[in-house]
Amino acid sequence: MSERPVAQPGAKQPRKSLALRATLVTAVLIGLGVAAYFKLESLASPYFLSNGRTWKAVSWRAHLFARKAEGDVPDFSWREIWFMVRARGGFGLEGFVNLGFSLEGTVVNPHTTVDDYQAGKRIFRERCLVCHGNEGSGGLAPALNHSVLRHGDSDLAMYKVVRDGVPKTGMVPVAISIRERWQVIGYLRTLQFAASSRHADSLPPIDIHVSSEQIRTAGSAQDQWLTYSGTLDGRRYTPLNEISSGNVSRLRLRWIRQFGTSTAKIESTPIVVGGFIFTTVPPSDVVALDVRSGETRWSYRGSVPDSLPIDTTASNRGLAVLGNVLFLQKLDCVLVAINATNGNVIWQTRVCNPSDDYTMTGAPLIVNESVVVGVSGAEYGIRGFVAAFDAETGQQKWKFNTIPGPGEFGHDTWNNDAWQSGGGSTWVTGSYDPSLDLLYWGVGNPAPAFNGDVRPGDNLFTDSLVALHGSSGKLAWYFQFTPHDEHDWDATQTPILTDLMIKGVLRRVLCVPDRNGFYYVLDRITGEFLTGVPFVEENWAKGLDSAGRPILTSHAELTSAGRLTKPGSGGGINWQNAAFDDKSGLVFVPATEGASVFTKSPKPGRGNLGFYPGSSGTAGDYEQVSVVRALDVTTGAKRWEHFSPPGKELGYSSLLATGGQLVFGESGKLAFATDSMTGEELRRVFLGGNTYAAPISFTVDGHQVILLSAG
Repeated sequence: MSERPVAQPGAKQPRKSLALRATLVTAVLIGLGVAAYFKLESLASPYFLSNGRTWKAVSWRAHLFARKAEGDVPDFSWREIWFMVRARGGFGLEGFVNLGFSLEGTVVNPHTTVDDYQAGKRIFRERCLVCHGNEGSGGLAPALNHSVLRHGDSDLAMYKVVRDGVPKTGMVPVAISIRERWQVIGYLRTLQFAASSRHADSLPPIDIHVSSEQIRTAGSAQDQWLTYSGTLDGRRYTPLNEISSGNVSRLRLRWIRQFGTSTAKIESTPIVVGGFIFTTVPPSDVVALDVRSGETRWSYRGSVPDSLPIDTTASNRGLAVLGNVLFLQKLDCVLVAINATNGNVIWQTRVCNPSDDYTMTGAPLIVNESVVVGVSGAEYGIRGFVAAFDAETGQQKWKFNTIPGPGEFGHDTWNNDAWQSGGGSTWVTGSYDPSLDLLYWGVGNPAPAFNGDVRPGDNLFTDSLVALHGSSGKLAWYFQFTPHDEHDWDATQTPILTDLMIKGVLRRVLCVPDRNGFYYVLDRITGEFLTGVPFVEENWAKGLDSAGRPILTSHAELTSAGRLTKPGSGGGINWQNAAFDDKSGLVFVPATEGASVFTKSPKPGRGNLGFYPGSSGTAGDYEQVSVVRALDVTTGAKRWEHFSPPGKELGYSSLLATGGQLVFGESGKLAFATDSMTGEELRRVFLGGNTYAAPISFTVDGHQVILLSAG
């Protein structure tokens, strides 16, 4: 069901915000991290003993000791752990045990009182000043009064350097007590904060200007990432080749930036321009970061009501930029224009009404001087649409309804007045061909998702790709991948635009690996079906006919008793996008092999909170296997596959292809890099949090970097 929203009966419950670590990198790699929270059932329940607080305090410590005994906490000795768990707050180790965070993300130094500061200052002057200089300003050894320390900025990373030293350098282990180590780290942290504040006051203002022409030619400037997909053609490819199979194993961390947020996921693709990174933080916030240091230059807090009718896990997938203005779609259906220089709001426009069960989670797309947006909410029976707004004023220029009403083309594919709540969300960013002035946008599932009895017909334009004239929003053509869908197989993938030689004729085409498990090649001028083959195991169709319409099997039929169908309700691919390398002719697909038992209710109806699935549920107990598949762009034939880390629970990302013949991705808390010609894994890095956000690449001071975000 698209984004798997969870209905909220009232105000959102307060949730703790915990910092996490992110990772990966280049000969200078950049990583982004956000705070995360996971609710985990454990034995630490206040119901087991009358003194629930005491039991919880004992329980997590017991779990920690057990994990240490199993060799799962190698960073600390038994003596250090005993010291830490006795301290007030336990150094944050409860989060490591109960919430599953990494030590780097949870260990927090509690020795930050005035007395601790004075003790740390004294120890530093006695033991460290001769090499590191007065107030850590540097001398015989590196300066310590700044962030982006070579071995890491986390409390744990700093502690390990003080305790263990740095091999093959003059930094030897410092012979002081455990408490004194933490006091020194607390003192160094105050020096970092003071230096950061002084530095921020002296930084030049952000001065960017992105023209429509730059958007049309996005990808030609190496130090930029200007659109959701990097380019308007949806390829998620960079020609940069400094990082290659020969040196990807030597990538190192450049910096980490941690964000505070109450949500467990980050799905945003950042915008990079003019030496700055602009990215969204759930639910509807924006931050501007210096590309060289990761320092925050400004932040915008896009507050949303606590009582939104729906909550789509508070995701946001990114921004658009034009001129010196950033454009954000908020969860409460407001399109906001933000000054990139300082984060101030220029204008805001209401696109739809949350009270009608709409929300907005996608990244906008700039088409000439317009900001094109889509909406979410099919699970609640909205009537989906794509709309364009004037970038300067925020006024609506056109709107295309994905569920045609009376008198509109395609209305006859709906019966029983089901069009009024037909679904058809448009929650993933599309692609655009400036030479044809055609905008290509995927449309989600019909409503109710798992029962088509109440909506007879093909149900246009759900599960379709629509080609719209960018200047007017008028329909040029459409192609429906799954007519009368009863399996929640949204067709929201970002299309990949390219030119291919087919039967001796050069065709302008688009390529889509669809959620229903088939890979398609269509003529992007006319919508003509050219190729369609499965890229995952499927049993719901025997194949596709000459027009691309599926030839159904008995596994496609839903019953109240249930039918085992492949792919599962998550599809062969979800919203995470494929990447395309034109030189190799390969499309790299973040696919999922899986199955579900689909059932449907005899009498579909809405739940008390408006949720409208039309089913008694689907059993998702079958293993979902994440796999990257390289497909021949013309035929869809599989060239290689790489079984990436499991991504069912912690997510998998869109992919990035590079001119260095590499494919980067994230899955199951890990980032990985594979050889784009063979699929051989060349690098794997633990990120510690869920992994939905796509890698991107650009240059900093002439050197290629990889930027990652994790939850």
